[in-house]
Amino acid sequence: MSIVRATVSERAMTPSRFVVSPATGPRELRLAQFLEREDPLADAVIEALLPLSRGEQEAHIARMLSAEPGVLPPALVTMRAWLHEVPLWFDEPRANAGGEVLLRNGLLSGFVLGFKALVLGYCSPAGNKPLAFSGRLTGDVNKRLAETARFVEAVSHPRGLRFGTPGFIATVRVRLIHARIRHALKHSPQWRPAEWGAPINQYDMAGTVLLFSSVLIEGLRELGAQVSDADEEANLHLWRAVGRLMGVDEELLSTSRSEAHSLWAMIEATQGPPDLDSRKLTHALILEGAERGAPPAAIDFGYSLTRHLIGNRYADQLELPRSAWDLAPKVMKHVVGRVDRAARRVPGARERALRFGSRYWRRTVEITFGKSEVPFELPIRPLRA
Repeated sequence: MSIVRATVSERAMTPSRFVVSPATGPRELRLAQFLEREDPLADAVIEALLPLSRGEQEAHIARMLSAEPGVLPPALVTMRAWLHEVPLWFDEPRANAGGEVLLRNGLLSGFVLGFKALVLGYCSPAGNKPLAFSGRLTGDVNKRLAETARFVEAVSHPRGLRFGTPGFIATVRVRLIHARIRHALKHSPQWRPAEWGAPINQYDMAGTVLLFSSVLIEGLRELGAQVSDADEEANLHLWRAVGRLMGVDEELLSTSRSEAHSLWAMIEATQGPPDLDSRKLTHALILEGAERGAPPAAIDFGYSLTRHLIGNRYADQLELPRSAWDLAPKVMKHVVGRVDRAARRVPGARERALRFGSRYWRRTVEITFGKSEVPFELPIRPLRA
């Protein structure tokens, strides 16, 4: 990352959500600039599509992502050309190895995604505002979680980022959903740019990429999974490519474990503590199981697992209850670690884990969407009424 010196006027223009402390240095101040940066390529596509009917919008997007695009608006032609570019640094076999980390850990990956990665995302008191205002996770939690599960699963499959594959299509469509919500928020009186910066800005998008990569790896290890340094680096490589495809500035895409940890530390150090929306989103996520008939013990375990994965400081700020179940994740980590270490000595164990893990992710999505592909359509009403 570039080292720059910020002037007084530049600091005054920084959105107030950005926390400045005596430890804030030039690198952190450089990061603050990304609070104002958006995604011009995807935003131009949304501007071109909005005058059209919903059917026409979806038809144009489908053609942009197909082998035979036909006639498209100029903004979609430009984006399609960009989507066909593959950066010189991208190593597909390495990305494939990185995707295996999520797939072969199956249920453990699901636990970490739900009870650590997503929750830490909610902890950002400004980054959570697009979710809060759109109602995308308090209104229909199960559907949105299934969408997230399908997204991370699809990009993790071998060759999942090639043009036209389910992972590629899901990533681009998620990017356009973000652009649609960003457009709505920018034209809404609810949004406070001087306080929060741009909606779904580069700073927050970079944090999301880290949640699904570096933070997820950390969570797997906290549950006893044996993830090698090589696997971690491969997973970061995959998500560097996913992040680029999602429209994240390449300056914010980590190339190594040390870069990822450094960037995440800067993000945590420059945002405030969780707020009321953080608590609402987190409790809606954990209590979603009760709505599907899960027993109280399962909900208690969910709270304890979240506390174990995010740490007591965040858990107390989110007002997560304590219970006798708080010891369960520690026991779970011990058992998982022993089983995982023993399994690795069995021939073919890695392949079986990958097969069973992939089946878990497929079933997680099918519970909500059946055998149909998740559409990832542009929202009709991006903001809650």
